[in-house]
Amino acid sequence: MPGILSTILVCLLICFVLFLSLRKLWRDKKQGKTCCGGCDHCAACGKRTEK
Repeated sequence: MPGILSTILVCLLICFVLFLSLRKLWRDKKQGKTCCGGCDHCAACGKRTEK
Protein backbone atom coordinates (compact mmCIF):
# COMPACT_ATOMS: atom_id res chain seq x y z
CA MET A 1 0.00 0.00 0.00
CA PRO A 2 2.77 2.58 0.73
CA GLY A 3 4.18 1.99 -2.78
CA ILE A 4 0.85 2.79 -4.39
CA LEU A 5 0.39 5.87 -2.21
CA SER A 6 3.79 7.27 -3.15
CA THR A 7 3.12 6.63 -6.85
CA ILE A 8 -0.20 8.46 -6.60
CA LEU A 9 1.46 11.39 -4.81
CA VAL A 10 4.17 11.66 -7.47
CA CYS A 11 1.56 11.56 -10.25
CA LEU A 12 -0.48 14.26 -8.50
CA LEU A 13 2.62 16.42 -8.13
CA ILE A 14 3.45 16.05 -11.83
CA CYS A 15 -0.14 16.90 -12.77
CA PHE A 16 -0.06 19.97 -10.52
CA VAL A 17 3.19 21.24 -12.07
CA LEU A 18 1.77 20.63 -15.56
CA PHE A 19 -1.38 22.53 -14.61
CA LEU A 20 0.64 25.50 -13.36
CA SER A 21 2.76 25.55 -16.52
CA LEU A 22 -0.25 25.45 -18.82
CA ARG A 23 -2.02 28.13 -16.80
CA LYS A 24 1.03 30.40 -17.09
CA LEU A 25 1.20 29.87 -20.85
CA TRP A 26 -2.52 30.56 -21.21
CA ARG A 27 -2.34 33.77 -19.16
CA ASP A 28 0.68 34.98 -21.12
CA LYS A 29 -1.11 34.31 -24.40
CA LYS A 30 -4.16 36.22 -23.17
CA GLN A 31 -1.96 39.20 -22.30
CA GLY A 32 -0.15 39.07 -25.66
CA LYS A 33 3.23 38.11 -24.22
CA THR A 34 3.88 35.26 -26.65
CA CYS A 35 6.04 35.11 -29.72
CA CYS A 36 5.36 32.83 -32.67
CA GLY A 37 9.00 31.76 -32.90
CA GLY A 38 9.68 33.47 -36.22
CA CYS A 39 10.33 37.01 -35.08
CA ASP A 40 10.42 38.40 -38.62
CA HIS A 41 6.63 38.65 -38.70
CA CYS A 42 5.75 38.71 -35.02
CA ALA A 43 4.29 41.96 -33.71
CA ALA A 44 4.57 40.79 -30.09
CA CYS A 45 8.31 40.24 -30.36
CA GLY A 46 9.31 43.85 -30.88
CA LYS A 47 11.89 42.90 -33.49
CA ARG A 48 9.56 43.24 -36.44
CA THR A 49 11.44 43.89 -39.66
CA GLU A 50 9.99 45.45 -42.77
CA LYS A 51 10.75 43.66 -46.03
